[in-house]
Amino acid sequence: MLFFVMMTSERQHLILQRVQNDGFVRNADLVAEFGVSDETIRKDLTALEKLGRLVRNHGGAARPDSDRFELPLPERTAHNSQEKEWIAQLAAGWIGRKETIFLDASSTVLRLADFLPAMPMTVVTNAHHVVMRLAERPEVTLVCTGGHYENSSRSYTGSMAEDASRRFVIRTAFLGVDALDPERGAMDANHGHGVLKERLIERVDRVILLADHSKLGARSTYCFAPVSRVDVLITDDKAPPEMVARFEALGVKVVLAGAPSRRGRKRGG
Repeated sequence: MLFFVMMTSERQHLILQRVQNDGFVRNADLVAEFGVSDETIRKDLTALEKLGRLVRNHGGAARPDSDRFELPLPERTAHNSQEKEWIAQLAAGWIGRKETIFLDASSTVLRLADFLPAMPMTVVTNAHHVVMRLAERPEVTLVCTGGHYENSSRSYTGSMAEDASRRFVIRTAFLGVDALDPERGAMDANHGHGVLKERLIERVDRVILLADHSKLGARSTYCFAPVSRVDVLITDDKAPPEMVARFEALGVKVVLAGAPSRRGRKRGG
């Protein structure tokens, strides 16, 4: 009996490591990895949820709300950096010539600034790092919202930023999320960022979310948009298929980014 308890404890510890590293785990993957029954995994996840270490959801489990606080920008940039690069490269293909776009202060959208196509466009942003990266691009008309500067996120928020973003006729908003759930919608851990995005999407023509697989099925503190307001979700090919299917069923076009050899698989209508 003691051996069984130790094995259970070890397995649950490894499950928690997976949740922390990936943001989301699937029951089926855990069953295959540990060679136990689906019922055993469900019991493990239930026990861990009671301890507040994770949140069970459709087909798996995700990090709890308390883990979805806003990390400093360097830490966010380093997390799943390869997936973010693939997503950013793919997202660049959704920008049209002379289009006016909005780039927020999320770490994935920051990577998009590195891959903008070499053609005339207008970029409106509340991200200081986006301004710095595009300042030497003569073909880009660059507009910074200004506002209250937040050092941890290197961004501008508040009423000035919200007012500035509303004054421009923006075709596409490229936005990051801290969490994205089919039922709860798109969420941000930073209230100021969430309010800015909420105001912004009231006026833009198209909303494209950039979110690596760890954000799917997770939860955070401020919901800035229902899934019905999302036109396109660009994520990586580690996204759980059942989660992708749920977004598709809600009318979201899902595009899966990966290594160049398997890039750009589209899902949904």
